[in-house]
Amino acid sequence: MLDFSKPFDLISHHLLLDKLHSYGLPAHILRWIATFLLDRAQRVKIGNEYSHSGHPNGGVPQETLSGPKCFLIYINYLRTTVPLYKYVDDSTLFEICDRNDVSVIQESVDIAARWTEQNDMKINSEKSKEIIISFAQDGNFRSTIPNIKIDGRDISQVCHAKLLGVTISQDLTWNKHVDNIVKKLIVTYCNVNPTQLSC
Repeated sequence: MLDFSKPFDLISHHLLLDKLHSYGLPAHILRWIATFLLDRAQRVKIGNEYSHSGHPNGGVPQETLSGPKCFLIYINYLRTTVPLYKYVDDSTLFEICDRNDVSVIQESVDIAARWTEQNDMKINSEKSKEIIISFAQDGNFRSTIPNIKIDGRDISQVCHAKLLGVTISQDLTWNKHVDNIVKKLIVTYCNVNPTQLSC
């Protein structure tokens, strides 16, 4: 599960407009989108104080209908050798390996990392996760699979991870997911401090 660092903030306006142009959009639509993206002013307010205005040279506004659509078009060009599933800024690669197969997922992660560099984005290796689902009886299969690396750093191998709101466990049971749902319900409806829960 790949995590992009500040993906909506790092999108290059010029690369995005090039990608939109490659879809064959009419010139007047491209000009309209360029007007929407370019020369935006932004500032920070703390209390009654405002910072000076700045003009970001990248990024898309997230609280608009067009912003996420622009992001989807931007990331649509990311392709890898293993299946890749993208949902807005969540990208998940997977492969199915028999015991004697050689894993090729590292090659796909390298392709994704190169693509992000070429497109002014970055994968956050600290927040990216690897989960290995195995039903091997001897339990040694996981230890034979090399760790996936991003920028020379091993990404975390985890027992469970949240994917689009669903907690996936390496044994494919629903226990952890149900525990998380129950904990959230208790915190929300019973006004309980989350640190007091042990489930």
